[in-house]
Amino acid sequence: MTARHILRIQDLSAKEMCSLLDLAEAMKRGDDSRAHLAGRCIGLLFNVPSTRTRVSFQVAASQLGADSYPYGVEELRLANRESIEDTIGVLNRYLDALVVRWYDMNDYGAGHRRLRAMAEQATIPVINALDDEEHPCQVLADLMTLRELYGAEVPSRRIVYAWSYSPRQKTPGVLHSSMMAAALLGHRVTVAHPPGFAPEERVTRAARDIAARTGARVDLTEDLEDAVRDCAAVYTLSWKSPTLAGQEEIQARTRLADRWRITEPLMRLAGDDAVFLDCMPTNRGEEVDADVKDGPRSRIFQQAENRLHTQKALLTQLFDGTLTGGGR
Repeated sequence: MTARHILRIQDLSAKEMCSLLDLAEAMKRGDDSRAHLAGRCIGLLFNVPSTRTRVSFQVAASQLGADSYPYGVEELRLANRESIEDTIGVLNRYLDALVVRWYDMNDYGAGHRRLRAMAEQATIPVINALDDEEHPCQVLADLMTLRELYGAEVPSRRIVYAWSYSPRQKTPGVLHSSMMAAALLGHRVTVAHPPGFAPEERVTRAARDIAARTGARVDLTEDLEDAVRDCAAVYTLSWKSPTLAGQEEIQARTRLADRWRITEPLMRLAGDDAVFLDCMPTNRGEEVDADVKDGPRSRIFQQAENRLHTQKALLTQLFDGTLTGGGR
């Protein structure tokens, strides 16, 4: 059987996402605590540090009865120029699945290409744990959180993905996967961004093409205050500009630091029951003020917990035959 890889959120169909979220909710309730992966070995290959993704995958594997093995690139012969083909050819014979985080913000797009090269060589499932273009695992947890908050009303509740200042260049992976998931599921999203920091044009175009078929709305605006007005959730994100680079990009971000930050006055423009979302890491006083991140509207630790449950569901369905067809 050809291995099923999850490299983009659209590698899952809307029906598959809903089935996966149903299972994740059951696992969170404790209704399904079987050792679905007993005897399996899950590898985690990360070229950059990770807290939530690495730990949640390790705990997910353990709770499902599997063993997990984390590797940094510097620990493998990849650091000494061994080829991807040789590396994956070996890992195919040791592991049952490979979870990969790979990106370099100085070489945008190379991380996703590296994951695709791995998947082409792999006879085991390859799961994207964040590259420079996509983060499907985070978005599954976000979708679960929204279902817990709003139930069947999620498609009618507007979610705002708001660019916010960070001194560090960050991948737009969460944003891109969120836009595509919303389009597939018929949700309403608004992306608020300053000039020069719009999402990658091809992603916006693809999301809107899908939205035209599903009834979703994918809107972009450069007006942060107008974007958050009467929304259901404000999700802070920082991502590198797809059109600016080097010092020009750094200077552009720095000029936006004071205005593009999530504050309590900004949150008051949102609906009375609007929540604050954040996939973390974020620094108080940079992307978001402390009174928002630590305040009563914040659901960031609910999101973080749901990483565990959605990853348990994803691993289970990759191996039990549920995810057998192509996405879309």
